[in-house]
Amino acid sequence: MRIYFYARTDHRGDLDRLRRSAALAKEFDDVYFMTTDFRAASYLKELGIRKSVGIEDVRNISNVCQRGDVLVFDSDEHLEANLHEEMIDFFKTFIRISYDPKDTPKDGEILISPYIVGQNVINAVLIDKEYFKKSEKDIQRCYFWGDSDYEKRLLKLAPKLKEYELDFLEGFYFFVEYVKELKEYFKNIHEIEEYEDVIKRSRIFVSSSPQTALEAAAAGAKTIFFPKYESEYAQLLERVGVVNMGYEIEKLQEAILKAKEGDREFLKRMGVERAAEKIKEILGFQT
Repeated sequence: MRIYFYARTDHRGDLDRLRRSAALAKEFDDVYFMTTDFRAASYLKELGIRKSVGIEDVRNISNVCQRGDVLVFDSDEHLEANLHEEMIDFFKTFIRISYDPKDTPKDGEILISPYIVGQNVINAVLIDKEYFKKSEKDIQRCYFWGDSDYEKRLLKLAPKLKEYELDFLEGFYFFVEYVKELKEYFKNIHEIEEYEDVIKRSRIFVSSSPQTALEAAAAGAKTIFFPKYESEYAQLLERVGVVNMGYEIEKLQEAILKAKEGDREFLKRMGVERAAEKIKEILGFQT
């Protein structure tokens, strides 16, 4: 029996699912990680995952795994009822990650959720333990839009951000030429390879990626969420104490004044160690 992880990624989206499920995967000694984007599979090495592969379609999961293995599944892909049932039947244990507050576990699966408790539910928030380690805060203000911006939405907002003298953390899928276009509007530009380090060093962190906002809160930053779209993380971010400034860039100054350190103790108590311990109990691992 082997533990596999699967996270859906998209080069036109963010890597929130990849980062949160990778944080959990690191709690196990020998796992194999699958994702639908081959570039993202290579990025997993930077997140501490040694074995990973890109697959073109969720239906190819069974070509990698064997019947009786364990799968931790993190995706918003619509699964037809038959396919979902087939996965539950194929794997010894099928564990699904969902931050949708309306979601409940389906027959035969275990659900990891930050919102609900009960039978067949692991109540947890998935953040890499590295963010809880003490670090020097030498970046005053930093902003992370997300991992991709093919429509160049940020470029339209950037002139209004210039007055705040923000550092900028680039996204994984950002092109070099696009970063050059953005450069004049930010104090400093940090490459994606500095992702974890920059988050841990920031005093005030503004994020349009909800998972990154949680990581910044865990690292002790005064965190502001500037959403690009409605997020299933909204209730969780509010519980933690992250300021949701809404969609209007003009409200950033007000948000900066309101921002305070989040509830790190809650995040740590609900973290990956809790989830991993519950999974090991379900699988009958010796601890």
